[in-house]
Amino acid sequence: MSTLKLTLAAVLLAPALVAQTPTSTTFTHLGTISVFSTSTVGAPEFIGTNPSAVAWNGSRLWLAGFRNSGSAGAVGIVEVLNPLSGTPSYGTVFGFEAANPALRGYSGLDIQGNSLVAAYDSGAAHPNGITSWNVSTPGSATSQWAQPARGASGVSFDPGFGGVDFGTGWTSFNVARRALNNSATGTVLYDTTTGFNFQATGTTGTLWRDTEFDADTGDIYLRKENDVVRAPRTGGNASSGGTLIVSLPESGTAGFTAGQNIAYINSPYGDRLIFNDRPDGSNVQDFFARVLVTTPTGQPHTVNWGSFTPVGLSTAWYDFSWDAASGTLAVLDFGTRAVYFFRLEPPTESFSYCTAGTSTNGCNATMSATGYASATQASPFTLNVSNVEGAKSGIIFYGFNGPTSQVWNPGSSSFLCVKSPTLRTPSQGSGGSAGSCTGSFTLDWNAWLTTSSNSYPVGTPLWAQSWYRDPPAPKTTNLSNGLQFFVSP
Repeated sequence: MSTLKLTLAAVLLAPALVAQTPTSTTFTHLGTISVFSTSTVGAPEFIGTNPSAVAWNGSRLWLAGFRNSGSAGAVGIVEVLNPLSGTPSYGTVFGFEAANPALRGYSGLDIQGNSLVAAYDSGAAHPNGITSWNVSTPGSATSQWAQPARGASGVSFDPGFGGVDFGTGWTSFNVARRALNNSATGTVLYDTTTGFNFQATGTTGTLWRDTEFDADTGDIYLRKENDVVRAPRTGGNASSGGTLIVSLPESGTAGFTAGQNIAYINSPYGDRLIFNDRPDGSNVQDFFARVLVTTPTGQPHTVNWGSFTPVGLSTAWYDFSWDAASGTLAVLDFGTRAVYFFRLEPPTESFSYCTAGTSTNGCNATMSATGYASATQASPFTLNVSNVEGAKSGIIFYGFNGPTSQVWNPGSSSFLCVKSPTLRTPSQGSGGSAGSCTGSFTLDWNAWLTTSSNSYPVGTPLWAQSWYRDPPAPKTTNLSNGLQFFVSP
């Protein structure tokens, strides 16, 4: 197969690159493990009556505990060894808080490299409110630093903004600012009076339940009681202010139902938020109704959980840990004391982007698709280009290096929407009548791929566009819009 050679007379970036985002999410269940023994008093792995927080890096798993009882009792942190291979075992408990009060414990964990950070809530400021641990040796941990705080609102690694102000980010009740510690040394970079403000405009209340960051932009996401707040980053220690992007009812005493958590899923298949709707503490709540996925701005997704079956009804206290490198998610169920593992699958949707050029006869060639691209299925994935100039020749071409938006030629209304190098499919005639927009191109991409010398693994993103002859137009040609799709199983 030859490379389509596209010579640009202009390389001006144009404002035509507007991609759609997925509206659905598909997970494949990889496994379920019971961690019930972590709540068994006297067991070496005991960390509290219930596991309340989880950290997952694609192969290693850590849990932290909570005292879900009317009396005081110890809590701690433990690594679950071999979580997806054979029978799990446990490392040595660390972060042990023997004098932990009733209805208190750990509110969050996060992992980055060999550093695990934890947020601990005793009901007041505590010397070990935020802690950091070196976990380079499986099954054990060494203390790196501790920050006095009330660690009621989770903890997360802050990627910073523009290469500055990155570290361990957290907040607490009764404030609306991101505090930040140096992840290596624990040095305070910003405290809860000097960190950037994220209070959502027009809202009150500061019972923050969890904290998360977009690893690419540094935007912060928080659970404010049962709601979700987003504050876009504008600088290392600056944001444009918070916005309430998801409002959910809370039927318990306002603000005092704990266990609302969130994770940011950054993926080549489109970024998402995953969080739990926990309006109260009842123990008859359904996983599928209470675990929600949205876009980063709060638009809901339809979620396909495949053949997954949860252990049972629960309290809707879930915690989430996403590993971008492996594309996998761990979900901790506080009530049933189970951990579920999932893989995010590529979307079967296709996404239109970029702007179609207008031809000599006013035609705007429009590419769309039916079915889905598959590495294994014989069912068609049909690329359709409609509203093409009649009686003209053309091709469908594609690439795998991303989208672009470059002026096709001075005076042309078309844009090149696929970043080079690109590959071409066979030439076609558009049919229809000359001088009209009745032409079209069609290609079963799945069938065509079986005859080509190329193959693409599951998850590969591809970008496609159509090129066709239009002799009176600048450069004697025009282009359709672009279409992005992914190779599915």
